Amino acid sequence: MAGSDKVSDRFSASDSDVTFRSCDRILFQVHRKNLEVVSEGFAPPDGTRTSQHEVVSLTENGVTLELLFQFIYPQKYPDLKDVEFPQLAALAEAAEKYQVYPAMAVCNCRMGEAYQEHPHEVMMYAMRHGYTDLMDRSERIALEVSQTVAFESFSPQVYIAWVNALLFSMDGPPCKPE
Repeated sequence: MAGSDKVSDRFSASDSDVTFRSCDRILFQVHRKNLEVVSEGFAPPDGTRTSQHEVVSLTENGVTLELLFQFIYPQKYPDLKDVEFPQLAALAEAAEKYQVYPAMAVCNCRMGEAYQEHPHEVMMYAMRHGYTDLMDRSERIALEVSQTVAFESFSPQVYIAWVNALLFSMDGPPCKPE
């Protein structure tokens, strides 16, 4: 038997016109206009409409969406300084996925503060989303890990990229044949 939905205390506006369901079955009733102003990922294509009673299921959990939706309203944004890194990383990925611009900016700053403690995760985030400065900073620390730890910890694609970056940092850029 599937669990029943619970409505978010913070996002339960009676005049909402779109409802999202988290993967852990929390409903978020928000305003489409706010989504359109601060994001691209939530806005339906031009000329399409969704029913006011339609519920859109998302893959993120309720804690992540609770934080993310706070960035769509004109209010003080949540202070992410006390958010544990795994939750920050989940929020940063959701912000990028749905293109919630204020959340993207704040998360990028916080990920920049976390790169020394979490260099591999921050490096991958930066690579996925094109933050080259952050990628360069985190890469320097990530390259200091032993090859055994890297081999055991990284996916094959990440390990190959890590080895290439390590070789590049030792030998300089590859030379073109003349």
